[in-house]
Amino acid sequence: MNNFQRNLRVTTASDWALRVAFASTDLHLVNQHFGSTPRLAIYGVKPDRVTLLQVTDFIVQPGHDLDKLSCRIAALDGCLSLYCVAVGESVFRQLLRVGVRAVSVPATTSIAHLLTEIQQNWDAPTVQRHQEKRDPRRFERFQRESRWEEDER
Repeated sequence: MNNFQRNLRVTTASDWALRVAFASTDLHLVNQHFGSTPRLAIYGVKPDRVTLLQVTDFIVQPGHDLDKLSCRIAALDGCLSLYCVAVGESVFRQLLRVGVRAVSVPATTSIAHLLTEIQQNWDAPTVQRHQEKRDPRRFERFQRESRWEEDER
């Protein structure tokens, strides 16, 4: 079952190496639990620029429906982090398996403030590792930089 009510996406979203999601009803504040949020906002972040890339509205359903969670997790494709008010432990582990780090913040935390913090910590190891993973030429660069040798037996 598709739990998307609406999914608006910028066509150049793939140009952004760092994508960050927020569980928010108003696109200004983090104010939702991940499992019950009616909306996710995904921003592209660069050291000198931030752009709203995607807004996904979900059909709100009570309970712990697996389709509901898998739809939300799928919407986070390519994101480094998800900021939300809360996330269950099992969903937290599912997010880690797909490479998304869930961060719980107090309700009414400003999205603009969090985006500024991310830019200020641009050189942090977590951000750098994520950017390297998203680089499609990382293996070519690795081969040139190191002396990779295949053992032909």
